[in-house]
Amino acid sequence: MLTRPYGSTGLDVSAIGFGGMRFRDQVNIDACVELMHAAYAHGINYFDTAPGYGKSEEIFGHALPDMLKSRTEKPFYVSTKTTQSDPSEIRREVETSLKLMRLETIDFYHVWCLLSWDMYERRKAKGVLQTFEKLRDEGLINHITVSTHMPGNDVVRLMNDYAFEGILLGYSAMNFKYREPGIQAAADLGRGVVVMNPLGGGLIPQHPERFGFVRTREDENVIEGALRFLIDDPRITISLVGFRDVHDLKDVLSAMEGYEPIAASEIERIRDNVKEAFDQLCTGCQYCDECPEGIPVPKLMDAYNHYHLSNSKKELQDRLKWHWGIMPDDPVLQACTACGTCEDLCTQHLPIIERIQEISQT
Repeated sequence: MLTRPYGSTGLDVSAIGFGGMRFRDQVNIDACVELMHAAYAHGINYFDTAPGYGKSEEIFGHALPDMLKSRTEKPFYVSTKTTQSDPSEIRREVETSLKLMRLETIDFYHVWCLLSWDMYERRKAKGVLQTFEKLRDEGLINHITVSTHMPGNDVVRLMNDYAFEGILLGYSAMNFKYREPGIQAAADLGRGVVVMNPLGGGLIPQHPERFGFVRTREDENVIEGALRFLIDDPRITISLVGFRDVHDLKDVLSAMEGYEPIAASEIERIRDNVKEAFDQLCTGCQYCDECPEGIPVPKLMDAYNHYHLSNSKKELQDRLKWHWGIMPDDPVLQACTACGTCEDLCTQHLPIIERIQEISQT
């Protein structure tokens, strides 16, 4: 397994991380534990979970004790998160996570799910960063990290505002333009960069014909191509994959085992082909983000991408709610006056007004 240094922490981590969100059957603890042990045996040493991932932390608590027996010779690292901002609630949650996972220390602890700059400012004002620092001083956590869904330019602000040791953010062949500035800023500052949803939340393997452009060799599939595109990027420390079962693990290990550096010309071809592959899908350039009514047009268009590809209203609603913090009754969905500002600015000439109206009616 290829490893990389995690920012300036001095730790070497696997280029593929284990995402503990998507276990196929969390009731079957033994199967989930077996999956984690298999990943560890094949060199994956970064394991990510969160309190909101169902029984995930509990599953980790069943898997980690055996792994701890060989940790000295074969290091591994555990990451979890909190959305809390009140100091007492943060402490309660970190203590619960430690107890469930049967750990004394959490390696990477994330200020979790920052959906906007205002949300970050509110949590910071309540003392979240000072609380994290105190937990670190007490040895309950080792590294202060952050997880965000903010656009690239806000990620740049975030990285410059506080010395987070690493960042977790969504990044794939589907949306790399949207977060490119943030990835670059984090890398330039020497922070660890962990990308989630490297397969577009499962949409890339579900639509191999649309995303065939990520393949650089005849003998690879779109899963391998999409992962190798990210692995080849020296700015990215870890590509975090949500494993469901051993079949997913085998697919990802295949991508790693067959990895060879990709020629610069091929990387440029992949980037250039995004427009063609997306056709009438938004490529996330953000030029439309000038709505006089304050509608976050790029966020709505990102959600519409998922709706278009999946043909699922639930996929659209889940993307808006969990990725962007926009609820079905949010006034912003009814605020469009059809002034046309966004469409005038759109370099793809997409029917944005029509799509916003469609989103508001789902």
